[in-house]
Order: sequence, then structure tokens, then C-alpha cells
Amino acid sequence: MSTEIRKVGVVGIGLMGSGIAQVAATRGFPTVVADVTEEIVKRGTERIRESLQRLAESHEKSGGKSGIPPQEKEKILTRLETTTERAKLLDCDILIEAIMEREGPKIELISSMAELGYRGLFVSNTSSISITRLAAVYPNPEKFMGMHFMNPVPLQPGCELIRGFLTSDETFETVTSFCRELGKEPIFAEDKAGFGINRMFVPFLIEAVKVVEEGIMSCEDADKTTLCLGHRMGPISTLDYVGLDTTLAIAEVLEHDLGPGYKAPDLLYKLVAAGFYGVKSSKGFYLWDKGKKLGINPAVARYRRK
Repeated sequence: MSTEIRKVGVVGIGLMGSGIAQVAATRGFPTVVADVTEEIVKRGTERIRESLQRLAESHEKSGGKSGIPPQEKEKILTRLETTTERAKLLDCDILIEAIMEREGPKIELISSMAELGYRGLFVSNTSSISITRLAAVYPNPEKFMGMHFMNPVPLQPGCELIRGFLTSDETFETVTSFCRELGKEPIFAEDKAGFGINRMFVPFLIEAVKVVEEGIMSCEDADKTTLCLGHRMGPISTLDYVGLDTTLAIAEVLEHDLGPGYKAPDLLYKLVAAGFYGVKSSKGFYLWDKGKKLGINPAVARYRRK
């Protein structure tokens, strides 16, 4: 374990935050994860329990080749503390911000933690927003940088690391080491809209939506097209897993900073406006039940581009 980082704080226990907290606790770090209500915290905690249970079952089915030993599940949970009080994060050596992909709420969170007195390492799990802009509201911008995890966090091997304009060498080196201690492969990117991964990937997802929107392919056939590329999941299913609201937010950042070629299609706007966010809301392009695909969302099947 790193001599610099002994206790981890995570703000946000949604799809990404719960995964990040799970990984940190699995790798031996005492971890505090906070969110705004007891109900949200309860849902996030249950998500972690279910994820660990699946990993334990995978371990048994594979004869120990994958997953985690069943006895490890409870040990990992003992390293996790959940709370609705942000003050309980103040003694953490690093804070990982993992709330919604909107600049305003992220700035509010960073400012509020600074007002409470936090001055340690601070990283954002943003997938598109300028690290330099976010760091501008932190009193110690040299201790701030981006740490963009991939979804699902417990399974994806990579983590995109982004320095802000004022991120110090010491912070960069410490966070890079911490990334490796979490079992993730660092992927280095510059602080530009969408960084590297989403600069390349979101336009691909947007084009997949357009193919469905224009009636060129069904959702199922659009998903089949990437099997020949070695992808385990097609682009439409990927959108549902990433979150349609998150993808739309990233597309809007890309459009604002890079131009109209990155504009999201009408169908994506319509689905988000209707509250269809994907797996996390049980409805996206597909209908879902606890991560299991049930079929096409009737609203998508009825949609005709105007």
C-alpha cells in the first residue's frame, strides 16, 4: 500500500462511485463513500454487495481462476464505511469525486469540501470536463487532477489520468502509483475536451444512435456489427451501460469545445428527456431488469425521426 495514500474517500455512490469504492476496499484501502441521502447510500451499498456476490460465484464456478474467494466478500465490506455527512471525508488522504457528469454540481462539491477544510489530494472521475476549470475552485490546485475510471469499474482494467494546468509532479506521480495499486493500467491523456478515450469513443456511439435513428439498422443489428472487431458488447448496449444521460453530457462538452460535428442526435435527447438513462433506470434503448436485457424499449421501436 502507498505510503502517501492510506485512506480513500469517494463522493457519490452511483454506478461509478460504488464501483470505485468497491475496488478501493478490495485492494485493502479503508474507504469512506458519501452521498446525499440514506436511500441513495442504501441502493449503492446493495449494488456493491451484489457485485461482490457475483464475483464470489464466479470464483467458485471457475475453480478459482476468476472472481474473489467467498470469504473475501465480508472482509471487503468491513473496509467500507458509508455516510451522508461529507465531514467524515476530511481525514481521507485522497478524495475521488464521482457524481453526475455536470460541471456545476462538480464545482459545488469541490468548493464545499474546501469550505469544510479538506486540503488533501482531490481527483475527479469526470469523463470530459476540463480538469483545469474544476481545479480552479480548489484552494490547492496543484493537488488536483483527473482519474477517469471505466465502467464497470471492478472489471475494466484501464484508468485515464489527466493533469490539470497546475497539477504538480508530486501529485501526478502519487496518483499514478495509486492507480496501479488499485490494479488499474494508467492511460495518460491531456486536459482537452473528452480527453482521449471519449474524444474517440463518444462520436462512435453517436453514429450508432444515428444508424438506429435513421432506420438503417435495428438496435440488435447495430450491436452485432462490432462483434467482428472483437468487442464483447455492441455500441447500443454499451450506451445503456454507460448511461444515456452521461453520454449526452459528454457529447455536449465535445460539441461546445470542438464544434457541431459532435452534436448528439435527436433520439438521444428524447430518451434522456423521457428519463430513459439505460441500465440504471431499467429503460434505455433496451428494457433491463437487474442488468438482464429484456428486449427493445417500445418507445425506441416507435420512434421515427422528424
